[in-house]
Amino acid sequence: MNRATDSMEKEPVWDIDHDSVEEVIKKVKKEGRNTLLENEARKVLDAAGIHMAEGKVVHDIHSCVEAAERIGYPVVLKVVSEDIIHKMDVGGVETGIQNEKELLDAYESICSQVKNKKPRAKIRGISISEHIEGGEEVVIGGMIDPSFGPVVMFGLGGIYIEVIKDVVFRIAPIDAQEACDMVREIKSFSILIGERGKGKKDLRALAEMISRLGDLMYFVDDIQDIDLNPVASLEKGAVALDVAINIK
Repeated sequence: MNRATDSMEKEPVWDIDHDSVEEVIKKVKKEGRNTLLENEARKVLDAAGIHMAEGKVVHDIHSCVEAAERIGYPVVLKVVSEDIIHKMDVGGVETGIQNEKELLDAYESICSQVKNKKPRAKIRGISISEHIEGGEEVVIGGMIDPSFGPVVMFGLGGIYIEVIKDVVFRIAPIDAQEACDMVREIKSFSILIGERGKGKKDLRALAEMISRLGDLMYFVDDIQDIDLNPVASLEKGAVALDVAINIK
């Protein structure tokens, strides 16, 4: 599964815990899936040193309440299912939950709406995570291009990627300096350096996350694509808020 075993032309920029990644991928393949569940994707990101908002997958409301108390309000709830790609479209996401009453209502709402809109979907649980406030939403991704092989992508989130399509690409792997150059290439770069009175974002943290994802794409041959969408670009640090990983 490690591309580096077949070629010594490129060396990893970052240390990846390949044993942990392989363990996750073997389990997913054994179950006949090609899409990782959130708890599995979290383990892969952790093995690559990519920071994701604190959270866990729970399977009942009591565990959800306990997790919220440990994480601290506000929190975010998301349905976990390999059959649901766009969670928002089926009412599978609730954000900014401030207390236990709102948590109970949000949990019930997600279960009810998903059941009505996707009755055949296999629900694996509910993800609960910390709600990261502030920052600018960006998207970091990786995929296997038919012509170029593993590539990484970066762009601003929201309308910037959906309408303006302000994204840039690089062939993986890339080091942190190349990733920083990549960040500076987007047309809306000024938003990340404090336009309109907003604080300057941590470009070094963004570049490191892009570079680490590039190592995952290049050196783990089983990965088909990774989507960190969105990533909160903060004045100090960068945090992935959601993740999707597909394997070959």
